[in-house]
Formats: sequence, structure tokens, C-alpha cells
Amino acid sequence: MIKPNIENALWMAAGAVLLILLFLIVFHFYQKQNPAEQLAFKASRVDLVSRIRLALASASEAEKSAVLAITDQDSQTFAGQARTAAVEAEQARRGLGELMKTGGTQGERDLFNQFSKLFAEFLRIDNDLLNLAVRTPTSRRIV
Repeated sequence: MIKPNIENALWMAAGAVLLILLFLIVFHFYQKQNPAEQLAFKASRVDLVSRIRLALASASEAEKSAVLAITDQDSQTFAGQARTAAVEAEQARRGLGELMKTGGTQGERDLFNQFSKLFAEFLRIDNDLLNLAVRTPTSRRIV
């Protein structure tokens, strides 16, 4: 049997104290979120993403109808529907942005920022397309 001398016992005690301090520091800064709160957060995110997807699908369909409409009145009606759906998508995107500020991983925030940039470009193109779709026949030109 090996008998520890006093020096070895002091090193073991110091190591044990450091290990305990490390655990205390980790547990102090570790903030465990309530499972119900985690589930509510995820449900909110899924709901907002679903609303964005639905609004974008509605906007796309209305845009297509605005471009293909036979009468100017129909074209204007569909363009209005497309703009309304785009506003709904933007509102849901903003809500998702607020959620991303309070939670989510860095990767999710990066993807959200990338989506936001692309969505802004989509809105710009969408606006140009709808403006062209609702022009009166006398103002339409073949380019």
C-alpha cells in the first residue's frame, strides 16, 4: 500500500477544492429554462414561421393573378391582395425578429438575418412587379 504524505494530501485537497469551485461557478451561470417556457418559445417560433410561409404563398398567388388578370380592375384587386399578404408576412417576420432577440441560437439568428435581407429584396422586386401589373393599358409599354 502507498501511504500519501502530507504534501500529496494537500495537493489532493487543493484539487478537490478547485473542482468544487468549478462546479459552483458552472451551476451559478447555468440558467436552466423551464421546459414549459422552452416549449412555448418553440411553438411561437413555429407559429410565426408558418404565418410567414402562408402569407408569402398568398402573396405569390395574388401576384400571379395580378399579372395575368384580364381587366385592370381585377389586376388592381389582386395587387392589393398581394400587398396585404406581404404586409402580413413582414409583421410576422418582425415578431420572429423580436423572439430571436430574446432566444434562439447564434446560428438561428444568423439565418434570420440572412432571411431578412433576402426578404427586403423580395419586397422591393414585388413592389416593382405589382406597379407594372396595375398600369393602365395606355401607360403600358412593351420593353
